[in-house]
Amino acid sequence: MFKRKPAALPSDPTLIADGPEGAAPARPQREKLGWFEKRQRRRRRRIIFEEVLGWILVPAMIYLVYYVIQQAGGIPRELTDFANEVIATLMKGKS
Repeated sequence: MFKRKPAALPSDPTLIADGPEGAAPARPQREKLGWFEKRQRRRRRRIIFEEVLGWILVPAMIYLVYYVIQQAGGIPRELTDFANEVIATLMKGKS
């Protein structure tokens, strides 16, 4: 959708520079991108950056939580009992 036409092929005789034999063909000028193409490229870059960041940061945070719990000597018994009571109350519902 909204794709530009491809640039002329380098084998096009109009792109070859008038010069000595063996001269490299002149490079065509790069076509300026419109606002739609620029926006698509920004979106693609941002999405890729967010995915890479997520694959790095989420495991790092999980490991950090695990490490803190291990250094603290585990989760205190009172905290697990409280969490079990809260879960039981939520599952029970209103009476």
